[in-house]
Amino acid sequence: MFTCKDMLLMPGMEKMKLVAGGGGVNRIITWVHVIELPEVVEWVEGGELLFITGVTIQDNKEALLKLVKDVDKKKLSGLVINVGPYIKKTPKEVIELADNLNFPIFELPFAVKLIEITHIICREIFASKIQEESINSFMNELIFGKVVITDEIINRAVNYGYNLKKSYYALMVNIDDFSIYLKKNNIDKEEKILEIKENIMQIIDGVIKEYNKKYMYMIQGESFYFMISADKNLKRIDFLDKIASSINSEMTKNFKCLTVSIGIGEKANGLSEFKWAVMEAKNSIEIIRKLKGKNSIGNCKKLGIYKLFLSMENQEPMINLYNEILGKLNSYEKSDSKDMLNSLQIYIDENRNIGNAAEKLFIHRNTMKYRINKIEEILECDLKDDKTMFNIMLCLKIGRFLDLD
Repeated sequence: MFTCKDMLLMPGMEKMKLVAGGGGVNRIITWVHVIELPEVVEWVEGGELLFITGVTIQDNKEALLKLVKDVDKKKLSGLVINVGPYIKKTPKEVIELADNLNFPIFELPFAVKLIEITHIICREIFASKIQEESINSFMNELIFGKVVITDEIINRAVNYGYNLKKSYYALMVNIDDFSIYLKKNNIDKEEKILEIKENIMQIIDGVIKEYNKKYMYMIQGESFYFMISADKNLKRIDFLDKIASSINSEMTKNFKCLTVSIGIGEKANGLSEFKWAVMEAKNSIEIIRKLKGKNSIGNCKKLGIYKLFLSMENQEPMINLYNEILGKLNSYEKSDSKDMLNSLQIYIDENRNIGNAAEKLFIHRNTMKYRINKIEEILECDLKDDKTMFNIMLCLKIGRFLDLD
């Protein structure tokens, strides 16, 4: 993805100077516009880099402040001010605002021809798009195809940023109920849908780069697949949970009524393991949505026996086991409106400590004791027996996974 930071490093851009909003240099540039109208918001879609000479704004500081606020709300990538006869330098107040918004503002001397600069940027955008499509096709083939890993495939991967000395961890981001969101907001134009995906990609890209991680990626439908590089001898991988949590937080800040669920997969020590690592991330999303609903994060390392449940195509044996072990309690709860199943779960979570469970449920110890005795009576079992408890714990997980409770 071609960003403001990439632009500054390009040959021919030596006179372009970042003066504000350095925290937003990872914003993705989708196109460039040279516009002088103050009502610029009506003409842009989001992601553009905007050039102005100031011929209409001139020394009107308030108009420039409003322009920065408007284009930031529209999620433009940045603003380039052609400093010279109309705007001699970026006002201090505008710099402070851009810094607070993490909205990049650049200065370019008036003597520099804008057409030359915009041509350089547009050529790079086209090249970036071609590269992006090529990487997307390669990753799609690698993960969902039947590719035999040869030296040629490895060399292609290296050209796309693959590092033979690194391990890679799979992270999948899936937009929750995207088709429902589009229908509810009357969005059916492909350009608008693409813009939403690009904004989400920009958020994810920014978060991953905040953690100084490099990645390979692919976008398919409403899913974003990432293979994030890390040292092979890395012991702790909690950065993946932090990245996932930050992505969810940034989505909440930037979108109304649109969330993502995230799956963290296994480690891949080579290209041949990419497919398996991604499948683990995909399964993690499926499981965590069953357990917690949308806007959730599932880490395959923390899902335990639920991964086994997902692999079982025939769910009937699980349902039968649940009914055999917990069926009577479930029926009693529905008829008597007692929160027995939840009390049982809390009792187990608190290592069968009645006092702690009662405190967690905000009930009297004697009430909790009564519930446990009643559960034993209904199930005709002894909750102090470890084998019994294993079966009950297993069935509680089955009930949660299959939504039988």
